[in-house]
Amino acid sequence: MESFNIDELYQEAENRRLSAFEAAQQDSLSRLKSNLNSIETTYRSGVTQAQNAARISALGQEEKLAAAGLSSGSAYTAPTTGYTETSRIAADNNLRTNLNTLSAKKLQQEQNARASTNTELTQAMQDYYNGVADIRLQLAQSKIDQYNTDREYNYNVQKTAYEQAMARWETYGVVLPADAAILGVKAGTRTATSSYNNAKLALERWKATLK
Repeated sequence: MESFNIDELYQEAENRRLSAFEAAQQDSLSRLKSNLNSIETTYRSGVTQAQNAARISALGQEEKLAAAGLSSGSAYTAPTTGYTETSRIAADNNLRTNLNTLSAKKLQQEQNARASTNTELTQAMQDYYNGVADIRLQLAQSKIDQYNTDREYNYNVQKTAYEQAMARWETYGVVLPADAAILGVKAGTRTATSSYNNAKLALERWKATLK
């Protein structure tokens, strides 16, 4: 029959728990990296769109002012009238507001992503420690059960050997050499002696203490 080491079996279980925790940890961190990259990409796209929209809006406004005779020159040159300057300031403020909104949204999304990952990592760690605690509790219980099983087995073996030795003593009227060590009396001791009664009394007491 192949033997096994119970400590090694439970150590393997702990190792599997650790591997599962490390895998969950790596998955969470990889997912966070992917989420942050996606947030950054979305933010950059939003910035580009806001800038393009602001540029198109500014050109359109310049054309309207020019058509109304309130501006002259190019949209890329210094403003030539108060209307042009006011229009450009309003456009700049609008773009700045949009960019600030995009930046704040990005920051909030990043915070949410990191908070979610921290929650996942905390839960994974808690699951790991709880799992290891359960494994060690099971190991302790297994050792207690094994101890009790071994104790009961040894008790039954000794009890059977003692009872068989007593039966032979009664049968032959004397202690056989092979039974002397088991009974704790000299070989050849007869049943008529007090040693026999003492041995029977010792057997009963022994049974009572081990049950």
